[in-house]
Amino acid sequence: MRDVLLAALVFGLLPVCFARPWIGVLVWYWIGMMSPQWFMWGFARDFRWAAVVGGLTLAGLLFTRDRKPIPWNAQLVLMVLILAYFTFTTFFAWVPDAAWEKWGLVAKVILMTLITTMAIYGRKRIGWLLAVISLSVGFYGIKGGMWSLFVSGGEYSVRGPEGGFMTMNNGIGIGLLMVLPVLLALAREHAAAWQRWSFRLAAGLCAVSIVFTYSRGALLGLAASMLIMFLRSERKFLAVLAIVPVIVVASFWVPEKLFDRAETISTYDKDNSVLQRFQAWTVAWNIALESPITGGGFDFDSTSDTRRWFSYGAPDIYQTMDLVQSAHSIYFQILGQHGFVALGLYLLLMISTLWNCNRLVTRAVNDPKGRWIANYASAIQISLVGYMVSGAFVSTAYFDLAWIYYAFTAILGRELTQRDGASYEATLSREQARLDRVPVQVGQNL
Repeated sequence: MRDVLLAALVFGLLPVCFARPWIGVLVWYWIGMMSPQWFMWGFARDFRWAAVVGGLTLAGLLFTRDRKPIPWNAQLVLMVLILAYFTFTTFFAWVPDAAWEKWGLVAKVILMTLITTMAIYGRKRIGWLLAVISLSVGFYGIKGGMWSLFVSGGEYSVRGPEGGFMTMNNGIGIGLLMVLPVLLALAREHAAAWQRWSFRLAAGLCAVSIVFTYSRGALLGLAASMLIMFLRSERKFLAVLAIVPVIVVASFWVPEKLFDRAETISTYDKDNSVLQRFQAWTVAWNIALESPITGGGFDFDSTSDTRRWFSYGAPDIYQTMDLVQSAHSIYFQILGQHGFVALGLYLLLMISTLWNCNRLVTRAVNDPKGRWIANYASAIQISLVGYMVSGAFVSTAYFDLAWIYYAFTAILGRELTQRDGASYEATLSREQARLDRVPVQVGQNL
């Protein structure tokens, strides 16, 4: 029955996706982020819903006039350059079939990101896209937070949907971490009290879920994000008053194993999973040293020749591992798969995005009509800081949520540029009107 309902909903939306491509973008991100198909049991589970929606949206965009040119900025150019470089390294991949399959997925994500910049513009559409993205991911945080608080008591870890980047506790932890600041930003943008408190409640439950993913990377990212939000808060005293009782209550209620899990961050040398990460990082580093331009290609860790993978590792850690591991880091993932040049481009993309967000905040924060741009840019910046911290321990370099966040610098930058241009034109018009009202005295220049 659920399969039929999902099929009826998506197929019913397809004509709308074609006629209104910006709605198609919303539907595509809803399917990609929430993965509703994983709640199905029949034919809908394996159907390629995102591909159908994406295809109709792209076709509709070709025929409609309701679009804008791609707002090329440094971040979008870097995204295209990175994809081009990934294409080059894939020709030298250890596992060509797996590498080209992964290349197709990454290319699709970047293509849809560029399409999004054409279809999404204006305050309303931008707000809708951020709401769809944050609530689609936040669905698992809301569900997981309520389950942890009222059912399991935090004894079991919160998990994400099957398949994709958010399957395990680390993946859903980083996903929730990236939507938490956006949920709070959306709360500030809504006038109705019930909307503001709904977004705040969702953010609070997501924060609870992040803690109970038992992901150490997510905990570190949450600490970094919360620190920045606190420093930027205009009501620090009220924030402290709210946080202190929560900490006191949590110290009595939170299961002991959460503290044990957090303690392993400082005793990493005794934790087997951490040692396995060190081994994976060593492998990625040594592959990059041997092939600094091309790396090992996408998904080189899927090789059937495990001896080749282990030959790049550290012999003293070999005894702690019996299986090939993924990179367990966005940085070592890019380094091992594509080499030093790709890592440089990737870091430049991330750092330039943070800088551009900061520039947008500085330019828009004092403009009453443009403050919403500063609000969203600040939220995206904080989300990416959390992603960069947590990503040091999770292999999510190609997470589509991160790529659309990079592109938001172009979307918001276009809005700010158009607002500045409109303000300038309005000023000129007012000045011209003032001059027209000044009486001309005949012969005054004679």
